[in-house]
Amino acid sequence: MPSRARLTLPSIRSLVDSARPAVWPAVSVGLVPIALVAVASVVLGIEVQLMTRDVAAIGELHPLAGVLSSLGVLLWWTSATIWLFSANVFRTQGRPDDARFALGGGALSAYLALDDLFQFHEALAPTYLGIPEAVVYAALLVAFVAYFVAFWGRIVEHGALFVLLSVGMLAASASVDVVLDKYLGRLGHWNYLFEDGLKWLGICCWLVFAAMRCRAGLLARRAV
Repeated sequence: MPSRARLTLPSIRSLVDSARPAVWPAVSVGLVPIALVAVASVVLGIEVQLMTRDVAAIGELHPLAGVLSSLGVLLWWTSATIWLFSANVFRTQGRPDDARFALGGGALSAYLALDDLFQFHEALAPTYLGIPEAVVYAALLVAFVAYFVAFWGRIVEHGALFVLLSVGMLAASASVDVVLDKYLGRLGHWNYLFEDGLKWLGICCWLVFAAMRCRAGLLARRAV
C-alpha cells in the first residue's frame, strides 16, 4: 500500500518567524484607522458611530444608495493595489524606472479613491482645510500632466487607448455640468446617469490600463 503523507503542523516559532516581516504593516493597517477615529472624535467633536457605521444606515437610506459611486471607489482601490504591488515587485527586481512609473500610477489611483470616498475636493478641502475646490482641481491636473510627461514612453507601450479614454471620460464627467447643464436639466434625474456613467466608464478604462500595463511589466524578463 502506498504510504500516506504525514500531516505536520508548523511550530509556533516558525509561524512567528514567517509572520515577522508583516507584523508592523498589519498593525498599522489595523490600528491606525481606529486611532484616527478616536482622535477625530476628541478633536473635532464627531460622534464615533458617525465614523464607524455604514453611511446608508446612518442616513437611513436605501441599501443601494450611492451604489455606482461605491463601486467606482472599489475600482480605484483595485487599480491602486495593482500599481503599488507591481511597484514593489519592480523595485525588488532592480527596475527603478518601472517602479517609479507604477508608484505614480498607484499614488494617483489612491488619491482619486480617497477623493471620491471622502469628497475631498467638494467638502473636506474647502470647508475644513480652507483650500478652494479650484486649487485642488489645479493640483490634480498638474499631477496628471507631470505623470504623463514623465512616463509617456511607458504609457504608450501597452494600453494607451484605455488611458486616453479614461482621461477623456473623466474630464467629460467633470465638465458636463458646465457645458451641457441647460440640456441635461430636461432629463430630470436621468442626467445623473449620463454624468456619473461617464465617470464610471473612465474609472473602468483606468483599471484596464493598470492591469494591462502592470501585467506586461511583470511578465517582462528583461531588466530596465
